Amino acid sequence: MQLPLNEAFSGIFGSISLTSWMFLIVPQLWENFRNQSAEGLSTLFLIIWLLGDICNLTGALWAHLLPTVVALGIYFCLVDFIMLAQLIYYNHYRPKKHYRFSQNRRTDHAGPSLSDPLLPDAEAPRAIKHSGPQRRDSLSEAFSDSSSSKEVTRNAISVFLVVFVGTTGWFIAWKTGAWGLQGDNPDTEAAPLSALILGYASSFFYLTARLPQIYTNAKRQSCSGLSILFFILSTVGNLTYGASILSFSLERNYLLKNTPWLLGSFGTLVQDFVIFGQFVYYRRLQTGPRQES
Repeated sequence: MQLPLNEAFSGIFGSISLTSWMFLIVPQLWENFRNQSAEGLSTLFLIIWLLGDICNLTGALWAHLLPTVVALGIYFCLVDFIMLAQLIYYNHYRPKKHYRFSQNRRTDHAGPSLSDPLLPDAEAPRAIKHSGPQRRDSLSEAFSDSSSSKEVTRNAISVFLVVFVGTTGWFIAWKTGAWGLQGDNPDTEAAPLSALILGYASSFFYLTARLPQIYTNAKRQSCSGLSILFFILSTVGNLTYGASILSFSLERNYLLKNTPWLLGSFGTLVQDFVIFGQFVYYRRLQTGPRQES
């Protein structure tokens, strides 16, 4: 049987979205591991996000939505728990463990008092003389530009690979029969009221989850500790997630049934772009004075 075009697009978009969310966690996990800290992440952001994902999964199961929607809901929850576990370890458990270790070392080994210099005068490091601030600033600016261009290239390649893997994965699933036909007519039966309530609750949590992160960035005047690729993949995932629903059907009852999930996916894009703006603004704020000195 020939696959309808709308189902093909819905499947491809859904597969790309699933791939985006599968790899979404990797850049931020690596950023936290590299910094040995998750200070840049807002704990409230992850908690609200988890609540949204739990409501999303429960509502999707209750409303008998597309398999892609259900699979994404399960994976969302797994990713949230992993991120929260890492945040708790780096920001709460590890600092206390390190503090106790430091206290034991100070108790066992008498060290210099706080008023003593760390190095004797003879060993104090001497100020390094530079030929001038202009050369240092030029090198710093060149290095900064080079790092930025490399980051843009890495992020672009990452997005391309996600799209490629998602599309290829769906094609293989279709050819092997793992992706079955959904039928010529979409499921337009009204969703149970409880499922709709859960769907709208998940949309509310998604639409408010990023607000604590935006506030944290503004309070710190920095996006350090955050991976911009984390939010890029989130944007790709939300766009294709909504597209997988819309491309399947535009029938009124079908759209009404999926409205909560469309709001949750497309509504968060505005806040993602606010965070992108913060990345750009705070990066310029940090590098600007150095270049003008």
